[in-house]
Amino acid sequence: MIVAGLMSGTSADGIEAVAAEIELRSGSVRMLGGHHSRYDDRLRADVLAAGSEVPLTAQQIGSLHTRLGDAYAAAVEELVTRVGARPEAVAMHGQTVAHYPAQGMTLQLGDAARVAVRTGLPVVYDFRSADIAAGGQGAPLVPFADHVLFGARAPIALLNLGGIANLTLLPTREAGDVIAFDCGPGNMVVDALVRGSGERFDRDGLRARRGRVREGALAWALGHPYFARRAPKSTGREEFGVPFADALLAAVRRERTAAGADGHDALAREDALAREDALATSDALATAVALTARTIAEALARETRETVSLPELAVAGGGAANGAIMDALRAAVAPVRVRPMDELGVPAPSREALAFAILGAYRLAGLPNTLPRCTGASRAVSAGALHAP
Repeated sequence: MIVAGLMSGTSADGIEAVAAEIELRSGSVRMLGGHHSRYDDRLRADVLAAGSEVPLTAQQIGSLHTRLGDAYAAAVEELVTRVGARPEAVAMHGQTVAHYPAQGMTLQLGDAARVAVRTGLPVVYDFRSADIAAGGQGAPLVPFADHVLFGARAPIALLNLGGIANLTLLPTREAGDVIAFDCGPGNMVVDALVRGSGERFDRDGLRARRGRVREGALAWALGHPYFARRAPKSTGREEFGVPFADALLAAVRRERTAAGADGHDALAREDALAREDALATSDALATAVALTARTIAEALARETRETVSLPELAVAGGGAANGAIMDALRAAVAPVRVRPMDELGVPAPSREALAFAILGAYRLAGLPNTLPRCTGASRAVSAGALHAP
């Protein structure tokens, strides 16, 4: 069957849409095509606000839910035009604005009814709630699809560098041996740090490359309790969003001040302050990049210490295009080979959308599509609610 998979992650930059032909009996998956629909500035700002500590009214949340539904429907329509094949169903993750599994709660916005009615297709959505109801974290879910796609290549490690860095380890070909969890921030802290200059991200890590890793601030960040937890575990903007980025920047500023001025005495005060702000931000970006690379490397080493060594790490997600992060990652995990997931036949930006297309196909067949060892649930479930057109 042909399924359209839709994913919009914590980076909130837009919707990744793919069409895939999935044969459950043989386990074959053939990607037919895909595209990226960028959120407009207003929609992105509202999504980020909904996932922050800023209080919103029920009307504001409802309006965002509706607008996201329209955006997902438009993404499906554009996908059909580009691919030239009509899917039999849509599998949409939705836009996460809250994820608190310890409280039994997760919330993804995006009105599936609007998508179903507008496209005339059944829609599978709300993938995380069933796993949480079964005692799990509701995440990570993508490793089930990773096993379908890459199990035959084991041993291998797979990394998604989105807002959060998600790691999947396939030590053997057995689904029961899959290990997966969120390492910590991927692009999230970097994106938050550049928001003041009106940028969505640090293109190719150029600003981070101009900065210097501040070891004191890095040590402070590494002290976050999330990094000491053992898998299964998941995280998001509630732990590594704007407040964390602001605190990291403040720690960098304190460290720079303690180290003494950087030759600004001859500058006019206003120019000196502006320059100091830019330099501190660059240092914070470099430190955030180091945090991402180091926490991934430490997680990889810790989880593989008692299992088979993994010779390669395939990377997908927006962070795969950030040269500073990729260079730091290669240095941190050496001698493990790091390469883009494109080389395995899955375009790096499409991996998660393709994964939800696979999860949707299994849900439509009434089959389990979660891995309890990865999520911590009491059993595997057939995750996802279904909305008829």
